[in-house]
Amino acid sequence: MSDKFLVIGLTGQSGAGKSTVAQVFSSQGVPWVDADKLAHLALKTEKCKENLSAAFGKEILDENGEVVRKALAKAAFSSKENTLLLNKCTHPVIKELALSEFARLEEAGEKAVLFDAPTLFESGLDSVCHFVISVIAKKDLRAGRIMARDNLTEQEAMQRLNAQHPDSFYTEKSRYVIENNSTAEELESKASSLFKEIFNG
Repeated sequence: MSDKFLVIGLTGQSGAGKSTVAQVFSSQGVPWVDADKLAHLALKTEKCKENLSAAFGKEILDENGEVVRKALAKAAFSSKENTLLLNKCTHPVIKELALSEFARLEEAGEKAVLFDAPTLFESGLDSVCHFVISVIAKKDLRAGRIMARDNLTEQEAMQRLNAQHPDSFYTEKSRYVIENNSTAEELESKASSLFKEIFNG
């Protein structure tokens, strides 16, 4: 990739409104690469399958040698150490896939890409970004959103959110921060204004 090709990182807490921001940028013609989708692709690579079966045992593979995601999740999220081990196995492959996709987009004549990654900083993938946008919101609002989105109880939602980083984790590492404590329309307006600042500023 050349320095002229702009890689914009997008991250934030669960329920903060990252996808809405990504949709605004995408509607303005910026390609959107989703790290979660790349993670699914990574699990199909031989490198990942070898790493994961070595780390968590052959039980996470089916009879065809493919990763059983439910079995992997059970093993990987049983402790913080195992979650770190999962990341160690998958993040390098996700990075390779991301860089390959960025190179393809640049070759196709694109000038920029939005790289949407919930664990952008934890994975070290922020190192491939020119700058980062973080989306944050108050915890009670995020809880309500993920309860509605993922059909969770309040207890399940708070358990998930309590395991996540505070606002400062994102604000200290990002060039731009969008606070989403109001309506979807206001968030779209903030995202549109930021888009104009970045590309027309």
